[in-house]
Amino acid sequence: MIDYKRYPPNWKTEIVPRILKRAENKCELCGLKNKDIVFSIKVWMKAENGKYKYKSIWFSEENDTIRMSQYFWEDVKKVRVVLTIAHLDHDETNWEVEDKRLKAMCQMCHLTYDGKEKQRRIMSKYKK
Repeated sequence: MIDYKRYPPNWKTEIVPRILKRAENKCELCGLKNKDIVFSIKVWMKAENGKYKYKSIWFSEENDTIRMSQYFWEDVKKVRVVLTIAHLDHDETNWEVEDKRLKAMCQMCHLTYDGKEKQRRIMSKYKK
């Protein structure tokens, strides 16, 4: 859940629209357009640590997903792309952040980009 109290007061009204405009309403990593529909399959993938984890793979063409679904047990799901604005330095409390430190990302790219930082924050709570 996003705690918008941590963000600048003009986050939703000025900053987000400005970054989305700069990005031409597309994910600046994968190029998917805001509100597009993609097709998702969940698969087991080998992680960096050698363990396997459940991960979603997105396809922009339904035919690609249907062709791939024969190799997996999960159903194909439709997903609406939602662009969010990522802090490249992971510091949402920096109210003076420059636009070059922000990127428009779809939810898949944003979650992937933030993954290690979220894990670090969770682990730091347990170390106290």
